[in-house]
Amino acid sequence: MQNPHQVYQRQSIMQASPAQLVVKMYDLAIQATWNKDAPKVRNLLTTLINGLDFDQPLSGDLFELYRYCQDLTRNGELDQVRELLEPLRESWEEVARGQVGALS
Repeated sequence: MQNPHQVYQRQSIMQASPAQLVVKMYDLAIQATWNKDAPKVRNLLTTLINGLDFDQPLSGDLFELYRYCQDLTRNGELDQVRELLEPLRESWEEVARGQVGALS
């Protein structure tokens, strides 16, 4: 029998909008900074970089910010990474809420 929490998480991801998935990535990265898990933070930042659509105007800026955060992570400055990611996460949360409202 499958773990009910894992089933819920899988369904949540499968039903999420692209913006909601980005919020989940930020949540995982921020949590990893609290846990001092630098390799996980770097992997999540790489995933965020790989998901950028460079046809969008802000993608270049996000790319530079994510790369900077990766450098900070390599230097063990996870608190600073968290300080940079938290406001971005809030912005993505607003975008996700707007998309849900627009789809309803």
